[in-house]
Amino acid sequence: MRSVHYVCASSSRKIAGTLDENTAWFEFRQVAYLFGMNLERAAKFLRQADMTGDIEAAKDVRSSERSMCLLSHRAVVAVGYQVNYGRATAFRHWCASDMSVQFC
Repeated sequence: MRSVHYVCASSSRKIAGTLDENTAWFEFRQVAYLFGMNLERAAKFLRQADMTGDIEAAKDVRSSERSMCLLSHRAVVAVGYQVNYGRATAFRHWCASDMSVQFC
């Protein structure tokens, strides 16, 4: 696995993750931080994204060996679109161009 780092151009907030084949993974708490919301609100948006089919929780959410919740880049974008479309779009473009991850 390779480490990846994202810096939001509009807020300068930074998150770090790992690239596992064609999927980037980020800690849930960092995703909430990136979009400027508390964990409860982020969890609500994550559940909504799963219920609407924007993500598949079985594929896009997992636990790490340190008992942390990890979200795929697809889940990060889905949560982000609920909160800040511009930041989520910028993150999606970064994933596609800088990491060659797939959004399928």
